[in-house]
Amino acid sequence: MANSKSEQAQGGVAPINEMRDFAQDVVPTALVDTEDYIDVEDDIEPIIDEHSNVEDLKPAVRPVELSERRQERRAERRRIRLKQSGYVLGAVSGFLLILWIILFSPLFAYEYHVGDIRGLADNSIVDKNKLADVLKSHNGEHVLLFDDEKLQADVENTIAEVDRISSVYRFPNRLAFDVVAHVPVACVVDGEECQGIAQDGTKLTVPSDQLASLPKIKGFPEDIDRKDAMTAVMSVLDALPDDFRATISQLSIDQHQMVQLTLTDGRTVAWGKSEENERKAKILASLLGLEAKFIDISAPNAPVTSN
Repeated sequence: MANSKSEQAQGGVAPINEMRDFAQDVVPTALVDTEDYIDVEDDIEPIIDEHSNVEDLKPAVRPVELSERRQERRAERRRIRLKQSGYVLGAVSGFLLILWIILFSPLFAYEYHVGDIRGLADNSIVDKNKLADVLKSHNGEHVLLFDDEKLQADVENTIAEVDRISSVYRFPNRLAFDVVAHVPVACVVDGEECQGIAQDGTKLTVPSDQLASLPKIKGFPEDIDRKDAMTAVMSVLDALPDDFRATISQLSIDQHQMVQLTLTDGRTVAWGKSEENERKAKILASLLGLEAKFIDISAPNAPVTSN
């Protein structure tokens, strides 16, 4: 045997390794009871029976039921609706508060102050004290809802010298009033008195120093319509330039509505009826340079002058 192994080592057949029997080396340390192991096909009910308390088999976190989820969502929706309702209620309340402050609170009630009247000259024929009394009667009215038409009517019934009046809002709760006064253009002689009148025939109270410089309209005939006569005279005055109007000392009209002018230098102008007034005014302006005491322009196509 030794010879054969040496022969193999010298180039003969390679030796064959023998496999070790490992099974022979395993020595059991204790007896194994097959009943301690459960076959996969065996029933596991005996183990469940040993743990009869079902709570021991539940997971650590109990699953939330579907009804609880729904209740949470409903509660969340209610909270959102309540919050939105609160926003809407707050906005509406704020709007109503602002509306009340603007429209109904005393904060925007008018109260007269010295200086609210504008547009009147120092020598205006308007009595400012009377006008202030009228404005004071409107104290308490809302500055944003002030009625100019009512004020105009009150002023017309009280102060004829005011032609127009209008309010102007001044922030935050003030008003100013722009006043336009009537301009006296003549005075109507009535006995020893002379009543000032405006362009539209409104009777005015004019200070004596201003009254003396106005053209005087002689009393109207009894058999003539006073309104028509006043309209005829005023249309003549309206056609004359302001500088020339100041040179007229008197105007008169007869029962035939023929108008006559008397100038401050004593000359007389026969105007005729209140027709073609613009044309007659231009002709009269060209004839005033002549040394004529009487000028007749009742027929503007054929004016006549004489001494």
